[in-house]
Amino acid sequence: MEIRDKIAPSQLPDVCGRIADDLVSPEGAILVPRGSEIRAVLRGAPGLPDQLRRWGIERINIIRDVDVSFEEFSELLEQVAPPVDRLDPELARHTLNQVQDVYNRIVTGEDHREAVWELVREGQMLALEVAKAPQIILCLGRVRNWDEYTFVHSLNVSLLGTYLASRIAPDRPKFAESMAIGGLLHDLGKASVPLEILNKPGKLTDEEFSVMRRHSEYGEKIARESGVSIPEILSVIRSHHERWDGRGYPDGVVGETAPLEARIAAVADVFDALTTKRIYKDAMESRAAVSLIVESSGTHFDGAVVRSLLRQLGLYPPGTVVELSDYSIGVVIGAMDRDLLRPKVLIQVDGTGRRPSDGSRFVDLNAGDGRYIVRAYDDLGKGGDY
Repeated sequence: MEIRDKIAPSQLPDVCGRIADDLVSPEGAILVPRGSEIRAVLRGAPGLPDQLRRWGIERINIIRDVDVSFEEFSELLEQVAPPVDRLDPELARHTLNQVQDVYNRIVTGEDHREAVWELVREGQMLALEVAKAPQIILCLGRVRNWDEYTFVHSLNVSLLGTYLASRIAPDRPKFAESMAIGGLLHDLGKASVPLEILNKPGKLTDEEFSVMRRHSEYGEKIARESGVSIPEILSVIRSHHERWDGRGYPDGVVGETAPLEARIAAVADVFDALTTKRIYKDAMESRAAVSLIVESSGTHFDGAVVRSLLRQLGLYPPGTVVELSDYSIGVVIGAMDRDLLRPKVLIQVDGTGRRPSDGSRFVDLNAGDGRYIVRAYDDLGKGGDY
């Protein structure tokens, strides 16, 4: 990952990286060419910071390369005490295949009832897996291409919705199980929406949006026809686009008139939609998505559900690349419920630009060593390609 930054000349001895742009004297001579390694330049010209200040250069563009592969990150997570459990990739792949099979059967007019019930059983297993996952965002899958969006999105909504349900109602395991199943089935009705509308790159026309809005009703009808009768599951399917202020669809219900499961699904649905790249938009960083959802608390979303999301993910969700006050750079591995600003961080590059030893790589910013986050960069990524 390439991180660009602006620093004062006095900070040059404290950072490791490359000069991003030519440093030019007032007469137009190139003092330091772009791409030069900062440490190498300072070894040859230790007085450079003072010289740059005398010439009126107050800010310098630099590039720092942080070599963070998701594979390495995943391996290091196992060294955290206690280890960060991840979703079983085989279960994830099997669930995605089952979601795809259900959609294909609906589109082609085949009998889909048994396939839907197989998906119900998958949801029951997912609920058990989510109960073991302390950092659910690291379990969410990434979309590899546009055709897979609906299937991966269904899995992610199921995982995040189940996670929130288990935190909001910890004494109701069957409620969390219904959220897992409902999440997998919540967009079933999109199988009845024409592909040219589903994947349209631009803004939908009023007529097209009217068709799209019907997908929640289509989905409920398909689920009922398949024998699904649990009210919580059906509520997730029908009502995940309802809004707290009553401006949602299909029924326009207000506040707590919408069932709790639907209010949870609404948050999970929008969070994953925001953080996923689509043919018509780029993915939003998890931190920005959380902020946007918090801003919409009390209008679009139930404030209680939003507070639960914030408590579980923190202001710096797991996977966020952050810079600390000592110039080190790392990846957030866990939110701390008691302090949303001070998560646990896996250090990738220390303040001198070196890879730290394993013993000093895991930092709990809540432990009080004086370090804090000064800025956040891109997400490292979601849990994996399933």
